[in-house]
Amino acid sequence: METVLIQETDDTTLEVVTVALQMEGYRVCSLTDHDENALEMIRRYRPKLVLLDCWLGHYSGRQISHWIKAHFPRLPVIAFSCDNQIEQEYHKLGFDGYLKKPFDLEVLYQTVRQYLPRRSKRSKVAEPA
Repeated sequence: METVLIQETDDTTLEVVTVALQMEGYRVCSLTDHDENALEMIRRYRPKLVLLDCWLGHYSGRQISHWIKAHFPRLPVIAFSCDNQIEQEYHKLGFDGYLKKPFDLEVLYQTVRQYLPRRSKRSKVAEPA
């Protein structure tokens, strides 16, 4: 089971994304801006993908993305942002991709699947014959 680390300041967004990814079969480690250090969480849980809020209290997502890339250069880091310029800026900020808020769950799934294989837990219902 692939692990995704999510660091998001909005509790509702964090909950929705966590549940949505768990329904797709991913293990999710989530934290808010005041929780544990992202680097410590990466070392502990070894995620294959990081979803990172661009605006995290004391530090910017840009700073955290650069710290992650300095220690884990091959770990993909995706920006969560409401910034209208994120499409043009995400790469300059050190991110591998972005999810513009608000986003549709299918956009979330497509973005995650670019970096991780699909791990669906949903059971297929047989159609009546």
